[in-house]
Amino acid sequence: MNAGLDEAYTLSLLWGEYQSVNEAEKIMAPVFGMVHTDSQMGYLGIIESGDYSAKIEAYPNGAYTDYNWICSKFVLRQIYTQPTGNKEGSVVTRQAKRNEFDIRIHYRFVSGAKADYTGLALSYREYLLNAGELVKKEDDFKIRLDFLGIDKENWLIFKRNVTMTTVDNIRSMYRDLRAEGVTDIFTVYKGWQKGGINAVPITSYKVDGDIGGTKELTKLIRESKEQGIDIYLAQDALRINPALRNANFNIMKQITKRVYQENTYKDVFSSFRYLTPSRTAETLRASAASYKKSDIKNLMLSGISNILFTYSNKGTVYSRVNTANSYESAVKELDTDFSLVLEKPFEFLWKYSDGINEMPAASSNYIFTDEEVPFLSIVFKGVLPMYSEYINFEANKQEFFLKLAEMGINPSFYITYEDPAGLQYTNSSDLYSSKYSVYKEYILSYYKELKEVHDKTEGAMMTDHKQYANGLTVVTYDNGIKVYVNYSTTAAIQADGYEIAPMSFKVGEP
Repeated sequence: MNAGLDEAYTLSLLWGEYQSVNEAEKIMAPVFGMVHTDSQMGYLGIIESGDYSAKIEAYPNGAYTDYNWICSKFVLRQIYTQPTGNKEGSVVTRQAKRNEFDIRIHYRFVSGAKADYTGLALSYREYLLNAGELVKKEDDFKIRLDFLGIDKENWLIFKRNVTMTTVDNIRSMYRDLRAEGVTDIFTVYKGWQKGGINAVPITSYKVDGDIGGTKELTKLIRESKEQGIDIYLAQDALRINPALRNANFNIMKQITKRVYQENTYKDVFSSFRYLTPSRTAETLRASAASYKKSDIKNLMLSGISNILFTYSNKGTVYSRVNTANSYESAVKELDTDFSLVLEKPFEFLWKYSDGINEMPAASSNYIFTDEEVPFLSIVFKGVLPMYSEYINFEANKQEFFLKLAEMGINPSFYITYEDPAGLQYTNSSDLYSSKYSVYKEYILSYYKELKEVHDKTEGAMMTDHKQYANGLTVVTYDNGIKVYVNYSTTAAIQADGYEIAPMSFKVGEP
């Protein structure tokens, strides 16, 4: 979606019935491909230029034509709705100036035994590594425990802090987990800043006193580092909260010259605005200078990692190419002094990231989907650490656990020390299950079992991935290790001399 051109919409009821529509997973990489398995040939298309103004269109046979087809569609001039009045009236028009970009698609062909989705993923990984678009990082296993510090709720005239997890709370939870043998931890601390999680943008390292203050958090980060625990501070570099900050200048305006509003449909902070890319770069430089003074070196960036838009500023229209170039320049500058983890980043930022957060383990489950293919997991495993979406909100935790073992994704939990019922009247009201005492046993179980898988596959990359009709999935690594996952709920499956019980996995020997 291009927020500078597209009409905003809300996922809602379908045909008046009580059912919702799944939001589409974001396309993190500008690639598409097809394999004809009978003749054992296929191709991968990589959009090298023009990707910020491109769409990927695909239809299975019978949906649109009698053929399976997939292609890239480049948008030179986009149609949009131009309001003609403050309250009503509009006209459909198109961009006056076309998007300026070169079109270049790199095709890679596969054949024989490599003519399947795994072969396409391996070809893409090879392309990225050779081009320097993906840099091999340390493949350490860490369980991701994110903590929420502060949010706000309405109270009489002012808004008051709702404190969920203090610095001392985190210290005590780390101590408790170490006693149980959990030592490899990666943490993103959200809502640490003065004013809480929605006090954006962050321009300096000032920690809210209700969670312990700046000195205490700095001390915790230093102590944790000595114990092998990495704490990253969350920073949304895109949004500005008009209820807490002056949001009348340096904000993104759509091509219609209207200020863009991102609606939350929450009671406390109902909407946010986007900073212009130049203002984003300024706030990142200011905050980086402040972090350096306290020797803070770990940041988790969101917002700019997976949102690009067209915008107008002082009569000039800037394309998503301009936005992407500005973001890449800002992130590259940060990368020289900080360890960066990015939230679902687009491909052009992968080379700057030391890990990927919110890695999807499932598709949007649209009716076109016949089989889910872990394409990006095959590309990243053994190259860049991946951290899953929050396990708290997975309805089928057992199946999700198996997907993590299959894909080599590290588990993630969103934790609060206090009962999340206290968040009922905040913007974090959708965080309904997060209390540490409730999730402690899950954390111990996921850590122990998935660490055993990682210990045997550490540093290894996937070379094969096969799904069978009986519910068995077999993943092969370049060190000879195979991981067998049985998704059948009723029957055990025999494979290579191993018996895999229903809804379980087994790690084979080389």
